[in-house]
Amino acid sequence: MNATVRSRLEVALGAPPPPPPGLRAFTSADVPALAALMWDAYRGTPDEADVGDVQGAVREIHLTMAGEYGTFLPEASFVAEYEGRPVGGALVTLYRDVPLLAFLFTAPAHAGRGLGQGLVQAVMHALASQGHDTLTLAVTRRNRRARRLYDRLGFVETA
Repeated sequence: MNATVRSRLEVALGAPPPPPPGLRAFTSADVPALAALMWDAYRGTPDEADVGDVQGAVREIHLTMAGEYGTFLPEASFVAEYEGRPVGGALVTLYRDVPLLAFLFTAPAHAGRGLGQGLVQAVMHALASQGHDTLTLAVTRRNRRARRLYDRLGFVETA
């Protein structure tokens, strides 16, 4: 059993800015590339045990798409590309009638370039356009980098 302690965060969507260029809608054909990215992004972080290996990342993405974490929202899930190749992803579900950012990850080689922020902004914009007013997520308390990103985007801790 994983004893990772997580915080629940939430942000009001309001009227978020449109997403930056280089992002596109998620498709099921993205699973292999995104699973490799997810594993690369999680390896060596406080969230590594959540995935375990690249096969675990494939499993997590398939579980997300199958509704394990709420109804999958492909129209609010995005892929960041660089030179035509995926370098990040954001997967969103509807959990207990509230949108949930189930997974967010970027390739380590592209970290610090605003991809995570752009992906979350794309999610927020899509959800607001669909009539949602809130986005939630759970973040590992020890994941300082992720927490700084979510702080910058206006998320507040609710649990």
